[in-house]
Amino acid sequence: LFLSGLHGLFKGDFRLANVEDEWVFTDMALLRQVVVPAVRMSLKLHQDHFLSPDEYEESSVLFQAIRHHEQNLVIAHEADPVWRKSVLTGAPSLLTLRHVLNEGLDEYKVIMLNKRFLSFRVVKLNRECVRGLWAGQQQELIFMRNRNS
Repeated sequence: LFLSGLHGLFKGDFRLANVEDEWVFTDMALLRQVVVPAVRMSLKLHQDHFLSPDEYEESSVLFQAIRHHEQNLVIAHEADPVWRKSVLTGAPSLLTLRHVLNEGLDEYKVIMLNKRFLSFRVVKLNRECVRGLWAGQQQELIFMRNRNS
């Protein structure tokens, strides 16, 4: 239930369980400009805490980390237009919280994408080579299915 609520806040989806809490909606700008970014940054800081538990004991180090993340990291939900814009413009780092429904189980995953250059080689195969490999795979499938009966 907690992760579901956190994911909702991360997306910017504010749902109230009690009618008496409707006063929260009096200032939607405050929610969108303060609460949503704070929830998103807290997810990143919580993730950093698991990597290095004693890193943020001093407030100056914490402040520097927040500044660094604000400048170099886009933290948004995947359905947010900011996410799409960041992907298209080639942002160096992206972070999101993804909800995955897997066989009836709710799973939440923190996804971190980092842009980097990779070197690889492209190999061109001729048709005969591809046909030979494919025929070998087909023969292997036939052999594995055969029960000699």
